[in-house]
Amino acid sequence: MIKKLDNLFKKTNIYDSKFVYIYSDFRFFFKYCKNNPQNSTKLFLELFTKKGITCIVPAFSYTTTGNFIVENTKSKVGFLANFVMKNFSFDRSEHPLFSFVSIGKNKKIVKNIGKSAFGNDSIHSRLYKKKTVFLNLFRPLKDGNTLVHHIEQKNKAKYRFDKKFVTRVIKDKKMFGTNFKAYVRKYINKKEDLFTFKKIYKDLIKKDFVFQNKVKSSNIFIYDYDALYTYFEKRYKKDKFVFVNK
Repeated sequence: MIKKLDNLFKKTNIYDSKFVYIYSDFRFFFKYCKNNPQNSTKLFLELFTKKGITCIVPAFSYTTTGNFIVENTKSKVGFLANFVMKNFSFDRSEHPLFSFVSIGKNKKIVKNIGKSAFGNDSIHSRLYKKKTVFLNLFRPLKDGNTLVHHIEQKNKAKYRFDKKFVTRVIKDKKMFGTNFKAYVRKYINKKEDLFTFKKIYKDLIKKDFVFQNKVKSSNIFIYDYDALYTYFEKRYKKDKFVFVNK
């Protein structure tokens, strides 16, 4: 399985990148690599790290009260971030709701990020113009990705606002901070305020910066990060509600 992925990646420019942002569903490895899915996951990540490429993975814990311990609070968004924290030397950003873990040569890129997870000093901003590739692994393209929320915050989307959270963030056994912000939806119970990719999906999938393929029955999408960033921003400026059901 890892050999198939490696051969697939060689058909793209992903190995020429400096950073790979991975959005994934790793149930795939448990389905198709039943003998040793953990080892397969490690070998997959090493396809990048052994080439000097840094991997970025969402590690959202949604910690809104109490303590967020940077080094060991578990991610609630899937297997991969927790696997990384258990098996690799990693760095992690300090936002108690929306943190990211990184491994590899330039893993420090996630450190000392600002008080807002998707703002001007967020990981999404830092990865722009840094030879980054976005890897959507075994997840539907329609699921979207978190870069959208950076574009929304950068352009002050009317359907979101900065909400403050008072959470104790502990890093290196010391208090790192207590006041953090998240750019949340104003009307969380209204269907028209929910995130959607349906307005751009058919157009996005046709773009030349999107590479699509399959391993077994699971989709893989690879995007040039800068091109995707520019595309999202252009679509947002054309239609301020392009990312919601309005």
